[in-house]
Amino acid sequence: MLLTLTAPVLTYAASMLKVYYNATTGEISGVIYSDQKDIDLVLDQGGEKYQVPSSVLGEVYHSASNNLYWADVKGTIAPGLQPGNAIVTAGDVRDFAASVTDDVYSFADAPLAPINHSLGSWINIDKGSATVHISWEKPNSIGILFYNVYSKDKLIATTKETYIVIPDLPYHSMQEFKLTSVDMLGRESAFSTPSTFRAPGVINEAEILFSGKAAGYALQPSDEIATLKLSGDSQNGTTKGWNSLNLSLIPEYSGNQIFPFEVNKDEVSASDFEMVAEDGEIIPVTYLFNMDSYFFFEFAEELKIDKRYTLRLTSSASGKEIKLPNFNSRKVSTFLRVNVYNKGVHEYGYDYSYSANNIVVGDPYAPAKPTELKASGDGGLYVTWDSNKEADLDGYLVWLDGKLLTEKPIHQTSYKIEGLTNGTTYHVNVAAVDKVGNRSLQAYIFPVPLASGNPSGPSNPGSPGGGGGGTPTVTDTTTTAPVLSVVDKAGVTKPLNTVLKSENNKVTVSVATDVKQLLLPVATEVINKDNALVVTKDDLSLEIPGSVLEQLKGSVSADQLKNARISVGFSPISAEDIAKITGKSANTVFTVAGVAYDFTLSLLTADGKETKLTQFNAPITLKLKVNESSNSKLTGVYYLSEQGELQYIGGQLDNGYLTVVINHFSKYAVLQYDKSFSDVPSTHWASQAIKSMVAQQVVTGTSDTTFSPNQQVTRAEFAAFIARKLNLKATGASRFADVASSKWYADEVAAVTEAGIVSGQSETKFAPERTISRQEMVVMLMKAYVYKNNTTLNAGESDRPFADGSDIAEWAKPYATAAQKLGFLQGSNGNKLEPHKNATRAEAVQLISKL
Repeated sequence: MLLTLTAPVLTYAASMLKVYYNATTGEISGVIYSDQKDIDLVLDQGGEKYQVPSSVLGEVYHSASNNLYWADVKGTIAPGLQPGNAIVTAGDVRDFAASVTDDVYSFADAPLAPINHSLGSWINIDKGSATVHISWEKPNSIGILFYNVYSKDKLIATTKETYIVIPDLPYHSMQEFKLTSVDMLGRESAFSTPSTFRAPGVINEAEILFSGKAAGYALQPSDEIATLKLSGDSQNGTTKGWNSLNLSLIPEYSGNQIFPFEVNKDEVSASDFEMVAEDGEIIPVTYLFNMDSYFFFEFAEELKIDKRYTLRLTSSASGKEIKLPNFNSRKVSTFLRVNVYNKGVHEYGYDYSYSANNIVVGDPYAPAKPTELKASGDGGLYVTWDSNKEADLDGYLVWLDGKLLTEKPIHQTSYKIEGLTNGTTYHVNVAAVDKVGNRSLQAYIFPVPLASGNPSGPSNPGSPGGGGGGTPTVTDTTTTAPVLSVVDKAGVTKPLNTVLKSENNKVTVSVATDVKQLLLPVATEVINKDNALVVTKDDLSLEIPGSVLEQLKGSVSADQLKNARISVGFSPISAEDIAKITGKSANTVFTVAGVAYDFTLSLLTADGKETKLTQFNAPITLKLKVNESSNSKLTGVYYLSEQGELQYIGGQLDNGYLTVVINHFSKYAVLQYDKSFSDVPSTHWASQAIKSMVAQQVVTGTSDTTFSPNQQVTRAEFAAFIARKLNLKATGASRFADVASSKWYADEVAAVTEAGIVSGQSETKFAPERTISRQEMVVMLMKAYVYKNNTTLNAGESDRPFADGSDIAEWAKPYATAAQKLGFLQGSNGNKLEPHKNATRAEAVQLISKL
């Protein structure tokens, strides 16, 4: 009889047992586990086999979810046997030697220890300590329940995972960890091979010296790069000295754009750099390795602990070696690392690191928001504000109802707008601009020319020094004023004294900060298929095409349409509601990085019925305000679904707003998505690309807490990365016979195939599960680049051909050359592409991030 029960989640192979036989009474008991249903037990007595009856083996139980079988052995067999072995047949055949105590024979096997464990470590500046990540492979033993972790033979942790993160290790302390496996019978394996290492430490005194340089600045001869001073280690003895340095210059991200440090490999050589001691001694660089923005320096002599040194360009450098990111930012990152080894003791060397994440490049500081903004007038508005105090101020920009009136910054603190309608509410914004283009937050007011209680202002203010000429061009203006109304956050309905007018096929309505709903009559001349409706307030703007408004009107009958009103809703979403959705993932910090709204578009008929439109026949353009302090690399617009899921929408960042195009309404929020993985420390060369692509939902971790950056990538996985990055959707099923429709990657492989980005191994075979080579990955990437930018492949001859160019397949050479020219990839290990080497997840994500 076969019974189905619930069992622990296990990964297993073959069989294991724990069985006892009493030779005096013939009683036999215990348990046998296997991955096979048919379990057979034989006792071997010097070559004479005794078959244990199936009735004694008892029922075989099964866990359908884990495909695990087990038999409870219980009963009586012939007494007086002297078995030397128990033989279990369950798919395979295994012998278990007996151990004898008095007349009781015991048969059991111990689990194996974890194997192939690896270490990764990093520092935590805020905690003043180091953290280590240990991972391992599950041993080839059935029924492993958990693992024990020992530090210097003391049990410190237990985990069911095949990794563990151990924090709070003192800097430069010696550590030794061992692992054991524990199976479901409570048996513990022997210790694994010890992992002995020294925890990393921090460079306490360091500074990046190009901070404050202009955007795109090329470091010049004798320019200083970094200064640092290492401190001796008192806990484990004083280190003798050091003679190498790692320098990583991290690219800067803004929205979907990347602003890297530009490194001219043809200009870079060891003779371009030198180390200068605090006493003026110059130590030459004898060896330099450079790949992209990573540098490894070795020096002519050993440098001393507790002495300050400065890395700089030599006076003979060309000034073409390194350019700073061509982007104004105060969040540029650079990483320094020093390995210090005592002679003959390399395996336990001292590791020092320093990470700077707030380097200033260019001028990233916007001017202050203009103050004391005022406006009044008759048939127009005379707008004034106080002067800003910034020395690098270039002027001011002025908007009316969302339209920019000043193409270039004006220098006066007043502006005259003519041709307006008395009694109508207008939306006026003013921002300050500095000489590099940084804009301040916008000051805004809602003035009404000749409104009741609103003074008309100067009867003849005169020309404000060039501010004239701001007369709006008004076309197709209605002659009647339909009744508009708004609903504020308290639920109070108020009239909105605005005349609807069409200008450049747009009807713009501006509302106040506290408004959450706009109501306007359907029977309005300018609300038609030719005009888009634009609704603006201080922190958002949405543009609804006329075709969508016609779609909304068509959702009810002609009779119902009479006296109906169009409702545009934008209710703020609370931080608490967002937290309910975003609090589901481990090691993830979601920050509300701007505004969040629940948008609705509906038709309210005279009988009180509401008809909502959620899917649109044409895209709606949405602009949402972004917090100035947000990290643009990790910030985007997300759709918050009714099922509680997040979907990355993205957005183009411009002047403090993210613009997206959407095809349905509901909840949208500007969020900063910062996910960390235990196996990707902040110092990892691909850390920023991984964070950015995870935030954009292009890639995910291999679990909620691990990314597995060194794991190889399959063809299906890389195809999926491209499909998600380019937001490609399949129109039909995949044409490949080996891509089953039930596979998770089926739609994404079909999508990139339809786009011409990938091709199969043959007409019918894609080989989705095969690992992808570096040259295959480059070909897919460049085809995606050509597709995305609607351009042609710029191949031709390379200025610096790969050293292993003869190993690159002919079909891949033009793509590799084009990628190299664009700076998407550079050779490693002596300018080699290593085309046949399998690509890793970290390498794949780094390339995808450049699309």
